[in-house]
Amino acid sequence: MAHDAAPGAGFYRPLSKAPREIMTVSVTFNPVPAPANHDATASDAPLGLRKRKKLETFRALQSSAQRLVYERGLDNVTIDEIAEAANVSKRTFFNYFDSKEAAIVEAEPGRVEWFTAALAARPADETLVQALWAVGAATLVRDGCKLQEVAKLVSANPQLVAHQVAAFVPYREAIVEWAAERTGVDPAIDFYPELLARAMNLMLNMTVSRWRPESGVEGFVQLATEIYAQLADGLAAR
Repeated sequence: MAHDAAPGAGFYRPLSKAPREIMTVSVTFNPVPAPANHDATASDAPLGLRKRKKLETFRALQSSAQRLVYERGLDNVTIDEIAEAANVSKRTFFNYFDSKEAAIVEAEPGRVEWFTAALAARPADETLVQALWAVGAATLVRDGCKLQEVAKLVSANPQLVAHQVAAFVPYREAIVEWAAERTGVDPAIDFYPELLARAMNLMLNMTVSRWRPESGVEGFVQLATEIYAQLADGLAAR
């Protein structure tokens, strides 16, 4: 559908001022059910005591790291201070993260497993592009507030960018494996599965860099949708 301006341009820094065609592949999505046998830490399912304690500690450390860095900036926060704010020892911190940067950007336990299972559960009649966006969009809606907070911190502390990229690696590997299995190709020879994964990664990176915090979660998701739509223009043939 042609239009004269980027939809929702008030939500973010526009990609282009020129008119353009938006891809014909739908980027709307069907609800993604919780796949069978997925890790309970990524859902609302009850957790055992040990898993619940570990998740609570992870969240306490991450919340403390993000709050302190938001208040002072990354260079003015130490691991000791993060551990103290979370009421745990420095040794416990290193049981969960290998750096203060990782504590800010890493996904909660079970998130990658949920993402992987959700991909596998998509209908076989969907194209890879449609299936990947269905799960990606559901992830954005579900975790939009968390991603929004991380985006603010990355924008204010550019040294976090490399760590954010590293945090996406498990998702990229999951996408490559899933796409290779769906298409029956060897990802070491056929680059299409990795291209899909890197397109998702690029969408997230561009969304973070162009998103305007005042637009909130709605603007974050809308911007991600347009970026992925334009990327998919070149991917939708398969």
